[in-house]
Amino acid sequence: MRKRAVREIGTIFGIVVILGAVVFFNGYMRRGSLSDYFEKVRRTAEAAQAGQGVPLLQWDLLRKTSGSLRSGPKFDQNLLDIRDAEVNLIGFMVPLQEFRAVKEFLLLPLPVQCYFCEAPPMRDVMLVQMAEGESTDIVNEPVIVSGLLTLNEGQGTKFFYVLKEAAREAAEKGGKLTRKNIRPEAIQHMKDQNEAPPQLLPGYELPPAPAQP
Repeated sequence: MRKRAVREIGTIFGIVVILGAVVFFNGYMRRGSLSDYFEKVRRTAEAAQAGQGVPLLQWDLLRKTSGSLRSGPKFDQNLLDIRDAEVNLIGFMVPLQEFRAVKEFLLLPLPVQCYFCEAPPMRDVMLVQMAEGESTDIVNEPVIVSGLLTLNEGQGTKFFYVLKEAAREAAEKGGKLTRKNIRPEAIQHMKDQNEAPPQLLPGYELPPAPAQP
């Protein structure tokens, strides 16, 4: 009787493990598909804006930034060359504190629901500060943001780069922008984070570049 009970428990445990693996795999594949989709949307918008007016800053260049919270960032020379210049950057808006009539927000290469819940690598985060007297809503669609590129250096740097005196519009010319609906739990989490002592982002070190032959 005892052996039978043990076998039944083992069978149930095995079924639970298999179901958990299936759910995880499906979720992983879904996230991967969504990431590919939004990456394609952003790159299509970038291609349409390339060569028009203000230089378009590429996320691939930002991703060459290395370093961590402890060491501070190390910027690629091509990025240093456009320091304090006016640039355009296309990405997805993410709320930092509020999501309506915001004066600052985060711009990421891929959308996330909650910055605190799904913290991306520091090199993938652009802090945007709107021009004086201007504000905006967080929207679903990719936007093009123009502003002055500031590069922050030194240990303990919370945001590697900032676009100051910024303005934003739809990345697609004449495109429609719709307000983003934030999940209630994400809103509560943002409030909790803002009431708590400030937490600096974890750093991500890039692997060393391969040796040149």
